[in-house]
Amino acid sequence: MIIIKPIKLTPKKLSSLTATVIILITLIILIFVSSFLYKNFYQTITQTKEIIMLREKVAIDTVDMKKFNLIMDKLTKKTTLNYELKNIINPFR
Repeated sequence: MIIIKPIKLTPKKLSSLTATVIILITLIILIFVSSFLYKNFYQTITQTKEIIMLREKVAIDTVDMKKFNLIMDKLTKKTTLNYELKNIINPFR
């Protein structure tokens, strides 16, 4: 049989245990509050600052889509091969 000794709680031990528990609970609450504030306020403020900075850099002129598509078509025609490589004679044979 296992005999468990009762813990003797003196007023000094009880007060130090209470202080330790209060400090731990306070630290946990501070961590949760600071993470909440960081996620919901600080990151939002920095994102709005970035959006404001990016709005200043965005081009105001509208793009003519017909000209853009014409240029893209010409670029794709320029980069495609007009011949097949199968018909090339191997000079090293």
